[in-house]
Amino acid sequence: MSQTLSETSRISERAKAIVLFCVCATTVNAIIPQPQDGATLDELIEYYFSQLYTQDEILGFLLFLHNVMISKRTLKRILRRLNLRRRGVENLLPDIVRKIVDLRRFGYDQVGYRTMWRLLNTLYGVRATQETVRIALSVIDTDGVNARRRRRLIRRSYNSRGPNDCLHVDGYDKLKPFGISIHGCIDGFSRKIMWLTASHTNKNPRYVARYFVEHLKKYKRVPRSVRTDAGTENVLIHRIQMALRYRHRDPSAGVHSVSVGRSTANQRIEMLWSFLMRNFTIFWKNLFNSLVEEGILNNTDPLHLECVRFCFLPIIQLHLNQFEEMWNTHRIRQQGFAEQCYGIPNVMYFQPIIYGKLDQSFALPCGDTVLDDIADQYTEQTLHRGVSHEFRQLVSLVTGLTIEDFDVVQTPDEAKTLYRHLISLMLHTIFA
Repeated sequence: MSQTLSETSRISERAKAIVLFCVCATTVNAIIPQPQDGATLDELIEYYFSQLYTQDEILGFLLFLHNVMISKRTLKRILRRLNLRRRGVENLLPDIVRKIVDLRRFGYDQVGYRTMWRLLNTLYGVRATQETVRIALSVIDTDGVNARRRRRLIRRSYNSRGPNDCLHVDGYDKLKPFGISIHGCIDGFSRKIMWLTASHTNKNPRYVARYFVEHLKKYKRVPRSVRTDAGTENVLIHRIQMALRYRHRDPSAGVHSVSVGRSTANQRIEMLWSFLMRNFTIFWKNLFNSLVEEGILNNTDPLHLECVRFCFLPIIQLHLNQFEEMWNTHRIRQQGFAEQCYGIPNVMYFQPIIYGKLDQSFALPCGDTVLDDIADQYTEQTLHRGVSHEFRQLVSLVTGLTIEDFDVVQTPDEAKTLYRHLISLMLHTIFA
């Protein structure tokens, strides 16, 4: 047994020595160019062979893409003449290892040996067997190979000092084709949803700022920082946050209390959107698509979209409220390799001391009266049921009722029935 272990150790040391030598070796071929117009038959065959296509697939490309028909026997003869074969042909080990190292530096540091093998053969013309690539990767990236074997994902680390260290704000447009826009905010440490609101738009900075001001009034605290994307809808949130943090003396005060980046990199709230897709969005997309297929919803017609909001927005907001309540009270399970706190979002937000953290928010430097003045001057309340004044007048014209006279629907089926009835009355009145 000990003899076997010693032999394995010597082989491993020998492999590492070979790799160290190979890294200093000469460079390898450049990317294989695609054949240009007027390429010869030999060039076409050589290219498709380099892309690891079978002989039958090569014959198919020649016939359907290049109008060249040859027999399989002819193809085999050309392959022999060009010395193109799969077995027994491999580049020198230094070339293979050097190119693997180059590709890892170029961004392919998380791929497995099969993907690396295909990259080497199809893009760079480096002939290598899967076994050679597997052994080379196991020496070059031992930790990565072991992680992939355990199917462990390498995630970005997220560091937070506690609740209100950073609030992540973003819009959600998956229902926008049907006239419904969603806006949300989540606390980075606890993952508690701070607001989740459906309206007719999430691009108007005055509406978006209203959500933030209402949050400040509710919790009586200002967060250490706010993270948004670079959209113009967030400019008023930025200014309000920086103004409220202007007199503080910590490193994140003033202009440093706002972080701007790409929406896709706002990882905390993007994680929330992925859960919302499964638990909310798919249902409503299917419902609206069914109305489109029935021919009673034209989602390019502003009248139809306003009617959708009038009928469905209350029940959609109710659904969002239920999702928010469910989310804030569910238990976030510990991830096997995640170095972060886990638990119930409400508990993590309101009881951070359990996790050895402290609330990172600051006392508001003003009272509710000042916040009311800010709301009146810089923000607007979203439209009631998401519809314009003109639509309200049209509803009164065709039904003899005001919007306030309509009961809020309780189920999606009730909303569909109301939509069918209302859109029929409107179209009949308009085209009568």
